[in-house]
Amino acid sequence: MEYNHKNWPYKWFGLWKEYGDGYAQCPSIKGFVDHEVNQSYDKVRILEYLNSGFAFVATSRHNFPSPFTGEIKGGSICLVTDGIWLWQDTISEYILENGLVIPSAMYAHMARNNFKIPNMEALLNKDFDFSTLEWPKQ
Repeated sequence: MEYNHKNWPYKWFGLWKEYGDGYAQCPSIKGFVDHEVNQSYDKVRILEYLNSGFAFVATSRHNFPSPFTGEIKGGSICLVTDGIWLWQDTISEYILENGLVIPSAMYAHMARNNFKIPNMEALLNKDFDFSTLEWPKQ
């Protein structure tokens, strides 16, 4: 199935098949580029939310070339959560620079929370279990 922001069924976002063979089961980032929807975003509020989540896993960005250009940048890349959704911190950059859009369900979740991470204190004390996340079938 070709996924896009309207039919994304998972609670994680930001891992792309463009990262290489180990990510073949992930969607193409191309299905999540929609400049019209991107232009409708209140980017200040969305980016504040995305950048306020709890970063709990970090690694070298060398392992994750840009899914748009293939360029390898230095620095780190993090998995971030609000306790419900999981995302890569690079999606903020791609929203600003490449017309990336987030899943409609993720946007609705953020809007219900008035674009504020709910209960950060509880989030900091939470154990994250990746095995409970559903992933695309290979």
